[in-house]
Amino acid sequence: MSTVLKLTPAVQPWIGTSDALFKLNQQINQLAHCNLPVHIIGEPGSGKHLAACHLHNLGKASSESLIVSNVANWGEHCAAAQLEQLIAQTQNGSLYLKNIDMLSSAQAESVKDYWLNLSTEYPALRLITSTTREKQAEALGQSQQHSFLSWLHYHCLELCVPSLHERKEDIDALVKHYRGTCQHIANLQLHPQALEILKAYNWPHNVKQLKRCLDKLSFLSNQQAVSSQALLSIFPAMHTEATPKPMAMHVLKPVEPSLTEEVQSLIQCNDEHDLLVAEQRGEAVAATPTASHTPHKSHPALIRALQFVDKNFEKPLSLSEVASYACVSPSHLSFLFKRFVGQSFKQTLLRIRIKRAMVLLREDPYSQVTEVCDDVGFSDLSFFVRKFKSVVGVSPGVYRDQRTKH
Repeated sequence: MSTVLKLTPAVQPWIGTSDALFKLNQQINQLAHCNLPVHIIGEPGSGKHLAACHLHNLGKASSESLIVSNVANWGEHCAAAQLEQLIAQTQNGSLYLKNIDMLSSAQAESVKDYWLNLSTEYPALRLITSTTREKQAEALGQSQQHSFLSWLHYHCLELCVPSLHERKEDIDALVKHYRGTCQHIANLQLHPQALEILKAYNWPHNVKQLKRCLDKLSFLSNQQAVSSQALLSIFPAMHTEATPKPMAMHVLKPVEPSLTEEVQSLIQCNDEHDLLVAEQRGEAVAATPTASHTPHKSHPALIRALQFVDKNFEKPLSLSEVASYACVSPSHLSFLFKRFVGQSFKQTLLRIRIKRAMVLLREDPYSQVTEVCDDVGFSDLSFFVRKFKSVVGVSPGVYRDQRTKH
């Protein structure tokens, strides 16, 4: 028989503020209010059980239970009976089946009907399953297309839980959390370079591995601050993936090359009239950016947002739409634009459109201002002309006539 846990969990919130975690919370909130089966995919120790608890708490009444069963413990010839018994216990709550990949082909065939709600008396029951990324990827490969995991891919909503190496920005918050909730870790002190090593390590066993690491350090440190040398002596595997980083400030790198040169040059101008001044000098507009106005590689959300704007600037765009694509909140994306681009989202979008309009007018001596206005995303001609003149110094028509290549 399987180990069955009947829970009405008081779930702790996810720890951290990374983009990956923000996206995960958004997905959980969406899925929680739909009663379709959910298949959770994530590495061991990444929080699949926690995700199941959040889905249950957000989608079910507090009086309804979450039943957890490990499929690895099911009997070979009684899978259907086992599942039927679990459903009867769960009633209208949530049933979470861990390690669903452990079902044999025969077992899977005997229980498929339950995913289609053909054999259950409890239509409000929420069915949740989980597996690892590796096994799910294998199932979707050519050799495993008829596996049960592949079948679940088409009959469940999916929730992917990020690994710790995808949300390393949360390690500081996780360490602080464990200090506040675990008495034996409360007095653990880490030198800044030791903490940098923890943040650079890839954590193949995820958050559970980080917790065990802190447990071990708190026991071996004898109340002394853990240096980078002491950390590496205890965990030598971290030598190959992380080395202490100097604490001095680094010069921020230019905008990622995945952005077009046109957009890179545009957002690096400190003043709107730099566009015209540089062009009058016959220079490329890509002046050397200041550190404070350059998106840093540690802000992937801003890079994603700029890539999205770069490809879609000719369409109506809102801050909320771009933030959704970048998997951050609109307020946070607004902060990133002001902090690292040096201007608001609207100002950036305006400059990209004006810059593109300049290119179109310069390259086509027969271009019509009204057509260019539409092509670069302006819906109002008078607004386009007014903004173009305020940025470039002349109207679009005059600019075309002065700059046309012969």
